Amino acid sequence: MPDVLYINGRFTTTDERVLGVEDRGFLFGDAVYEVFKFLRKTPIFLAGHWRRLERGLRAIEIPLPWDESSFASTMRDLLERTACDDGIVYIEVSRGEAARTHFYSDDMKPTAIAYSRRYTFPDAAKKARGIRMITQRDVRWRHCDVKSVNLLPNAMAKKAAQRAGVDEALLVDDGLVREGASSNLFAVLDGRVVTHPLDEHILPGVTRDHAIALARGRGIPVDERVIAVNELHSASEIFVTATTLGVMPVVQIDGRACGGGTRGPLTTDLQRALDDAESREVAGG
Repeated sequence: MPDVLYINGRFTTTDERVLGVEDRGFLFGDAVYEVFKFLRKTPIFLAGHWRRLERGLRAIEIPLPWDESSFASTMRDLLERTACDDGIVYIEVSRGEAARTHFYSDDMKPTAIAYSRRYTFPDAAKKARGIRMITQRDVRWRHCDVKSVNLLPNAMAKKAAQRAGVDEALLVDDGLVREGASSNLFAVLDGRVVTHPLDEHILPGVTRDHAIALARGRGIPVDERVIAVNELHSASEIFVTATTLGVMPVVQIDGRACGGGTRGPLTTDLQRALDDAESREVAGG
């Protein structure tokens, strides 16, 4: 069944081919994207996803196709037209379409698309079982704080993980942990939750922000600092966060068990707290 598709102010379905061959998102990766989760046709943490999209577009000087109010209205309209109750919405805004040249006009009209897709989120068994990772060298560009569509290094790292029979790749730069190929990483070290600070090396994750707030709300100290790879061996728990994963325990990295190879109590508590926060979003409509 085709998904609902929004393109530049109108709705259609993903059966319709809508992008021109000279759209700069296609030719240059000159675009920013966003993904949010919806449950019972209710967007989850939509304001946080808007803020990240807005920051990314401003950072690479693409005009905003919406303000926050029209963005929220458009996304809710899209979800009303969606056949499934639970899933994800993918959004992409490119600089627009023009004759192929590296230089671009300052008055280009952006291309804005969004479409819904059914998605099966991790169940209780998966949340308890956790994931395994391998380390991969981080060869991404130095503006990882912008959620651009330039994801070739991430895709190659993910493929390496798949070939190794694991779930995710942990990107490492000169012995320093950055983040997962599509997730943010946290380690519990001496009773403190530690994660990479917000800078050009990592994406500012919406679920990351909620995990930090939930931990601090429980009186758990959180340090935002760089983690050395060898510190992971002494972590009592490791977990990642992402829109499609929530809070997910990491039980193995490069074949070595993390935190005894099982989900830890702090990770379990944060999983439940995030589930509760999402339930409140749904209840609030």
